Amino acid sequence: MVAFDEVNQERLFLVIGGTGAQGGSTARQLLERGHRVRVLVRNPSKASELASLGAEVFHGNIDNPAEVKASLENVTDVFAIPLLHWNEPERETRNALTLIQAARQAGVRHFVQTSVVGAGNHKHNPRAGTGYWNEQYWESKWQIEELVRNAGFAAYTILKPAMFMENFLAPMVDFMYPTLRQGTLVTAIAPDTRIQLIAVDDIGALAVAAFEKPDLYAGKTIELAADALTMEEIAHRLTAATGRAVQAISLSPQEALAQGRTLVREDEWLNEVGHHASIQEAASYGVPLTSFQQWTAAHAGFITIHMSV
Repeated sequence: MVAFDEVNQERLFLVIGGTGAQGGSTARQLLERGHRVRVLVRNPSKASELASLGAEVFHGNIDNPAEVKASLENVTDVFAIPLLHWNEPERETRNALTLIQAARQAGVRHFVQTSVVGAGNHKHNPRAGTGYWNEQYWESKWQIEELVRNAGFAAYTILKPAMFMENFLAPMVDFMYPTLRQGTLVTAIAPDTRIQLIAVDDIGALAVAAFEKPDLYAGKTIELAADALTMEEIAHRLTAATGRAVQAISLSPQEALAQGRTLVREDEWLNEVGHHASIQEAASYGVPLTSFQQWTAAHAGFITIHMSV
């Protein structure tokens, strides 16, 4: 049995990635619930909003072991995300190991780590081992998961989200779906492929719940998805929320490449592999999850589409 009975003021949460989506949401929700929060950031000016909410901003770099160690002083709980380095995948694992070892030495009791759906199963995917997919993306996440599991924390929880709903907002939308601003979703995603989606705030809510209810979450690895939609269904929900017509256009990989789509291989991965989180299991922990319809309704004012119905 794992039980941390201290009042909020006796626990101190270190959030890694506090100026990003997952870390920022987790930090805000911890603060809203009266917890003490410290965020480790390279650029303190980007954490001004969290500071105004009461977070302690620690200026440091995850690449610097001494700064990581200092950031963990008096910390009881850690929320960590994989810090992606596309050109140096080993750096992602190395930084995680630095943090995990320092957290153990500092006496951290509950370590919540995010990962990604599919990490650990990636070696069994179609075309695995051929170099067709960027398998190091999943491999580094899986290595980090294993480091957390084997570190010896009193409690750990691993959250593995599917695709973020926030990918339909700036700045990510201009990379993921650059044609959305013109009212189309042009991809090589097949019409019958279902995209699993999760709202970033739901990840934060699950992380906070894990910290507050360690008996329920300790030792758990939870894949997170709240919805599974085709691109046409996604387009319909965007249309309904914004009042502007959105059309899903599915092209062959060759056609998509010819039209300048830069994520064709990622589209093919969704067609051939995809995310397979259990939406029912994710919902079973009692944290309300946001459907894409709910999310688009709440974020309609931030979705930019220039084509009217």
